[in-house]
Amino acid sequence: MNSHILQTIALIRDSFDGAETVYTQGSCVKLAMILKHIYPEGKILYDLSHAIFEYNGNVFDIHGYAALNINHIPIEEYGIIAAYNSMNLKWHKKIETK
Repeated sequence: MNSHILQTIALIRDSFDGAETVYTQGSCVKLAMILKHIYPEGKILYDLSHAIFEYNGNVFDIHGYAALNINHIPIEEYGIIAAYNSMNLKWHKKIETK
């Protein structure tokens, strides 16, 4: 069963150069939202630092299997404002000047 979600994550990760960076530097909640849409029986967990997706007894992020810590709780428990703000984080590429 986990092979399907791991394949989905790999497709997302390989869909564009820099996906791993994007989904580890500000858009981890967005990835978890994508996974929640595809696998609605799963849940998004957040620890004010990193969102992971719990599904079928395992947790995932852009790397595949992820580490769960004691501070990860369902994102809904942060309240609607905090959840909304987390979902709207953006990753901004640094612009290099020559």
